[in-house]
Amino acid sequence: MRYFLSLLTCTLLLSCKPDKNLKLSTIEGFPSEIMGCSCYYATSEENFKNQRFIYLDSYEATPAFISIADTLVPVDPKSNTYYKVEFDIEKEVQLDQELFHREGTLKVTAADGSIYTTPIYGECGC
Repeated sequence: MRYFLSLLTCTLLLSCKPDKNLKLSTIEGFPSEIMGCSCYYATSEENFKNQRFIYLDSYEATPAFISIADTLVPVDPKSNTYYKVEFDIEKEVQLDQELFHREGTLKVTAADGSIYTTPIYGECGC
C-alpha cells in the first residue's frame, strides 16, 4: 500500500503543468485609433511618464489595445474570445472634473490559458 501511495504521489507531482506565461510588450505613445477620452495604463510611474503603455482604450470602449511581441493587438475588454482582460483598481483619485488617476492590477488571459499579470499605473479621462 505504501508503495502504491508513493507511486501515485510521484505521478501526480510529475504530471502537473506550470502556468503558461503570456508576454506583453509596451506601446510607445498613443495609437491613432485612440483619440479623445481614453484610459491608458503603464506598468510603472516611470513608464507612464515616458508614454510606454501596457493597455489603452477609448474610455472603456472597444477596441482596446495591448501589444504582444511588439504588435498592436485590438481586444474587446467586455468579451473573452481571444484575450480576457481584467482590472482590479485598488486606488482611484480624481485629478480634475474629467480626469482620474488609477492604480491596481491588470490580468490578461489568452485563449490557450497563458496569463500575464502586472501592476498598473495610469489615468482615465477626457
